[in-house]
Amino acid sequence: MNLLLISFQMRDGMGVLYLERTVNMITIPFVTASLKVSRFAKDTIDTYIANVHATKENDELNNRVFQLRTELLLKENLEQDNRRLRDLLGLKYSVGLSSRAARVIGNTSFSGANLIIIDRGERDGIVPDMAVICETGIVGRVWKVFPGNSHVQLISDPASAVAVTLAGTRTYGILSGTGDTKTAEIRYISENETVHLESRAISTGADGIFPPGLPVGTVISAKPTGELFLDVQVRFAAPLTGLTYVLVLDQPVEGVRP
Repeated sequence: MNLLLISFQMRDGMGVLYLERTVNMITIPFVTASLKVSRFAKDTIDTYIANVHATKENDELNNRVFQLRTELLLKENLEQDNRRLRDLLGLKYSVGLSSRAARVIGNTSFSGANLIIIDRGERDGIVPDMAVICETGIVGRVWKVFPGNSHVQLISDPASAVAVTLAGTRTYGILSGTGDTKTAEIRYISENETVHLESRAISTGADGIFPPGLPVGTVISAKPTGELFLDVQVRFAAPLTGLTYVLVLDQPVEGVRP
């Protein structure tokens, strides 16, 4: 026992107890490892917190960018709507007939039905066969009327017919829809007539629905058929699949209906 006590009190050449040196040699690696573990844990936690903050900031930035893009899109759409309404207002005065603007709330032209639905109906004084136009040309005629809305038959419908003439000529015909929302054909133009490409087809008023002088389309081809009449294809003036607002003319012109 005395020897053990004496050994505990023995010192090395540096004056350090052998026992203290032994304890130091044993404990220092554990302390060092513990510090490394603590430092690693702290760094990991700091990195996680930084990533959480960065992710949150990134989400906030993405949300802000999305919000700004949405606001910009809404602003552009609003400006387009305002421009269309101004164009329609100008068209209303140039037509010189009583009319009213209507919003397009449904469009089935892409499905082959060749119809649009407008937010004007019986309560607004809408009746069948009123002409419907937009700022660039003829759209169609009111087909069915309900209390709060109406169905409009587009001029692309195969059952549609518009009396037309080629601007600056005495060439007359009937524009008939084929179901295609971009093009139609003009029937009953004699093969003896000369039809130029890019000639403008305008309404004559002879159909009793559309006032004379409204744009209908532009000639894109005119070919002989070997029969009595030319095959004349026309590109519509109105964008039948992209309509937002239209103008409904209150007074059908007098004339003979097709």
